Amino acid sequence: MKRTGKLLLLIALALATAPLLLPAADAQVTAEVSASKIGLDDTLIYTLTFRDIENPQQPDLSYLDDFKVLQTSRSSEFQFSDGAATSTTRFTYYLMPTRTGRLPLPPVTYRHQGREYRTAAFTVEVAKGSLAQPSRPQAAPPSLFDDDFFSSPFAQGRRQPVDAYLRAVVSKPECLKGEQILFRVLLYTRNRIEAVNMLSSASFAGFWQEWFPTPQSIAPATENVQGVIYQVYEIRKAALFPSEAGLLAIPPLQFELQLADPASAFMTSQELRRSTSELKVRVNEPPAAARGLPVGRFTFSLESPRREADVNEIITLRLRISGSGNTKAILPPALPEIDMAVVYPPKVTHETSFAEAAVSGILAAEIPVAFKRRGEAVFPPVEFRYFDPERSAVVGLRSDPVRLEISGEKQAPAVTRTLPGSAVVQEGEDIEFIRDGPLPALARPLHRQGWFLPLLAALFAVNLLTLLKIIAWDRGIAASAGMRHRRILAAALKELDAVRRSEDLAPVVERFLCAKLGLGLSEVSDRRVAEALGEKGLERSDIDRLLFLKGQSELARFAPGGKSALELRRDRLALRTLFRAIDRRTR
Repeated sequence: MKRTGKLLLLIALALATAPLLLPAADAQVTAEVSASKIGLDDTLIYTLTFRDIENPQQPDLSYLDDFKVLQTSRSSEFQFSDGAATSTTRFTYYLMPTRTGRLPLPPVTYRHQGREYRTAAFTVEVAKGSLAQPSRPQAAPPSLFDDDFFSSPFAQGRRQPVDAYLRAVVSKPECLKGEQILFRVLLYTRNRIEAVNMLSSASFAGFWQEWFPTPQSIAPATENVQGVIYQVYEIRKAALFPSEAGLLAIPPLQFELQLADPASAFMTSQELRRSTSELKVRVNEPPAAARGLPVGRFTFSLESPRREADVNEIITLRLRISGSGNTKAILPPALPEIDMAVVYPPKVTHETSFAEAAVSGILAAEIPVAFKRRGEAVFPPVEFRYFDPERSAVVGLRSDPVRLEISGEKQAPAVTRTLPGSAVVQEGEDIEFIRDGPLPALARPLHRQGWFLPLLAALFAVNLLTLLKIIAWDRGIAASAGMRHRRILAAALKELDAVRRSEDLAPVVERFLCAKLGLGLSEVSDRRVAEALGEKGLERSDIDRLLFLKGQSELARFAPGGKSALELRRDRLALRTLFRAIDRRTR
């Protein structure tokens, strides 16, 4: 039979162009700061600029002692002038000062192609409070929504001066290593506060921490401070367990306050930065007899769910330790071995409950026990010892002995094998068959197989349909401007509906603006977005609202707890309206 298949030769044409070698300027690494004097509640913008260094690595500034890095960003640009190419990469750091005084910013050293670059050093003067001038919100009718994070302590309708500060307190300035102390952050205010976001890292060196859940609403107390009546809110609370002795420091925490204006429009607020002061806690070692013991007040028990068991059963004994100490750092006492039983490793779980004045924990251990023979199995009492700081004494708790009556006959262990004995013989037979048996003919060409022609027809149909789709749909209908804008809007609205955290709103806004305005991701700055949307004819109030929601979302990643579900829903609805307005202006 004459062959029907033909060999098709594919010829690839490569277009090669010689690269144009452009002279490049000398590489540079420079640094600049946004201000030489700021307040403790302000943010310093520190910018590193790399010129003519290809794809530089972002320097790590976590070694700074006097500043904490809140956020970083990166932008790049390329310019061609007089036959020369210039590239610029900028790394922007948002730094929070940790104390007042003249704080040094040491130079940054960067190595590139065997050469070392060194930036200038700066000294920033940090004063108490804030030196930034707050923007004055525009007056507008009162909001229809009044479900703020805080209830309003004053009547609405008149503008009040800003009077709000933070105070950090601990339940006792001196304690023992491992003893629980209560840390609280109190907000004193005479203004109406809508929301509070913690910008600092909630991690204290030298302490085991258990943070209380952030409440959705807080009832205020009233306090007279030097003749001035303040509303006092407990905005954060944590139980701290010192893990080392000495004078331990609780660093300042920075918060962002959303200050409501009684005469402002819907969802308009003023941002304030406030910080707590550093606290010192003197931590002492427990007495020598209490070294290595848990500190607190506890209860202890060991029990069996049954009093009788079969010799072939496995019984689970339950050990429980509960109290006001750090139960997550406690190792449960071992159950003693006895002759007629086998004790297996326990399964340990922890639970934490939060009361008004302390955190209490529960350690639960499930201990499996198997038995060797019938008779009476008696586990002797187990002792758990801890140090009680209120009584200044070591306390020993002993469980009751556990008695079990074991009955039945011990079964012989089952004999299991992975392969039957005949498998070895069968394997030999299989080998002989493969070696001596006839092999099927494998020389039949593929194009003579029965499935070859149907497969070829199916591939031809798929290629034809793909070609029709590319010509008729992709290059015609789908490539039209109207369909492209509809897809961008539909994708953005779908992403908004899927957002469940406030910090996820900013990426959705950035992707939508990039697609609608033709911007690169590094170009999505507040100034550039405001200019582009203004050129499209979008109302200034809508532009300000969009940038405000975007800024709130970017700061939410530093705020434990985030916004409530109702606040997040309102933000999503507002963004849906703004996206539709932008879509109408940019078609």
